[in-house]
Amino acid sequence: MAHFSGQMGGQQPQNPPMRGAFSPISAEQQQQFAYNNYPSQQQQFQPGGPQHYAQQQPYSQPAPHASSPPMQSPYGLFAQNLQTNQAAQMGMQFAGSAMNAMQENVQQNVGRYVSMTQLKHYFDVSNLYVLSKLRVLVFPWLQKSWHRYAERDQTGQVVGYKSPREDANSPDLYIPVMGLVSYVIAIGLIIGRLGVFHPEDLGYTASSALGVIVFEVLLIKMFCYLLNVGSELQFLDIVAFSGYKFVTTIIVVFTQALGPPWWVSWSAFIYFGFALAFFMIRSLRHALIPESSSITGVNVHRKRRIHFLFVIAMTQFLYIWILIQYKSSAT
Repeated sequence: MAHFSGQMGGQQPQNPPMRGAFSPISAEQQQQFAYNNYPSQQQQFQPGGPQHYAQQQPYSQPAPHASSPPMQSPYGLFAQNLQTNQAAQMGMQFAGSAMNAMQENVQQNVGRYVSMTQLKHYFDVSNLYVLSKLRVLVFPWLQKSWHRYAERDQTGQVVGYKSPREDANSPDLYIPVMGLVSYVIAIGLIIGRLGVFHPEDLGYTASSALGVIVFEVLLIKMFCYLLNVGSELQFLDIVAFSGYKFVTTIIVVFTQALGPPWWVSWSAFIYFGFALAFFMIRSLRHALIPESSSITGVNVHRKRRIHFLFVIAMTQFLYIWILIQYKSSAT
């Protein structure tokens, strides 16, 4: 009775089933009993009851040698669809033909004015050439030889001039292009330092600089036509010589930005103005005033060419003055 009352009151845990009327089973039989009855107890906690548990498939591990099929990339499927789809193949062929035609059209239009081979000639520079040219632009008085070396073919005839990599006196387009970009960035930094920078200032500065270059190139080209200057001075040579002014202009701009006394700023402007003028005279002299007097029309226009060369040199002061007059587009 005491045992029965303990079970009813919940004071003692429930014993496993009895072998007989009152004798308990051994510990091994209790473990066997719990193991055999474990699935039935698990079924009671399934959300669908025993029937739901019966419907579930038992977990089975894959065979050790079985391998899952490789996953296909979507790009591979896309490529397979293109290969099997005739319309897609025709579209790809049409797009390739259109791109080739566009490339040929661009090359033909550009080739009318500038030869790509000739353009590569002006960008054939080295580190030694760049350093030498910058030294000549800053200190042109130290340069002794301004003669350009001619390039000859197998028969000995002159076919042009050597590239900047081979001749330090040859004009290039690498320094003018880098000078233009550096000038625009320098003006943007100075305006930003003043606290009035706007993104439109970069475009305004670049368009102003390009306007100066275009005006000078057209002016020189017009006088070359009037003075009967032929192949001695090529169009890209004029562009290169006109673009060298950005190197000296950047130095003057940074000198003014440091806020020195007025005489320091004016001294920098006058010095680099004369340096650029002297550089232009010595560089263009071989084309405008050649040493040989056997060329047709040289003796007739010699005096005029000297005056024209002097005008080109003196206008460098005007161009530098225009380029250093930077301001924000908001003002």
